[in-house]
Amino acid sequence: MPVTDRAFLYGDGLFETLLIINGRVLWIDLHLHRLMNGAKRLRINLDCREVHEAISSGLEGCAEPAGVLRLTVSRASGKRGYAPNLQARAQMVTSYHSLAKSPLDALPPAVVASSSIVMGHQPLLAGLKHCNRLEQVMAAAEAIDLGVDDVLLRNVSGAYQCSSNANLFVLQGNRLLTAPCDGSGVLGTRRRFLMETLASKLSMDAEEKPLESEDLLEADGLFLSNSVMGVRTVSSWDEKTYKPSERLRDLQQSYFWVVRQCCAI
Repeated sequence: MPVTDRAFLYGDGLFETLLIINGRVLWIDLHLHRLMNGAKRLRINLDCREVHEAISSGLEGCAEPAGVLRLTVSRASGKRGYAPNLQARAQMVTSYHSLAKSPLDALPPAVVASSSIVMGHQPLLAGLKHCNRLEQVMAAAEAIDLGVDDVLLRNVSGAYQCSSNANLFVLQGNRLLTAPCDGSGVLGTRRRFLMETLASKLSMDAEEKPLESEDLLEADGLFLSNSVMGVRTVSSWDEKTYKPSERLRDLQQSYFWVVRQCCAI
């Protein structure tokens, strides 16, 4: 990638974090849908066939049972300045990363704290997994400073939006709640699977709702979700401790059962 690349210079690009198990990309259709939608919104010329080729090339020679493939899509290089070349052909680069633990096993419950960082309101970019992730970088650094597993970020309205690297879910009885991504946040692939598929299979009502402090305080449980961790329950948030939830345990076990079926394990 040259130093003139626009993803490097301006964050003018998108990326996907693909979980690979036994050589298979989990939920590749959801990743491709988000990626192509993001390219359309940013007016980046991206060919879906070339995306498939880039992923296949990135997986060549990877004999490990599980890992993560990052696919970065850039508008490519252009003239100096912000103005893009709207006819430029998108460029792609992949990098493969090993995992320290099996992605088929749930992570231990997370200890989280409220972040001091407020997410900016930008409907033009909301939902996209674009290359500018400085809010998340600063939030992850804050989690290190606080000695917690992760931090929860609020939006400009004061509602909780997400963690530094995952969508946030609240369980209230039979309701599964998560924040809308119309002003900030990322529309996660696992978020979509949980909301559109798994919740209904478990006879749960999945809803988008601004997550106020009261929602978290009155919750039967919280969990975080992204493409690598899957479903990770939360044991405590600030001063609030959550008791183990049988409903949440069933959801988590159901998620990892589907993962195993997807990988023919």
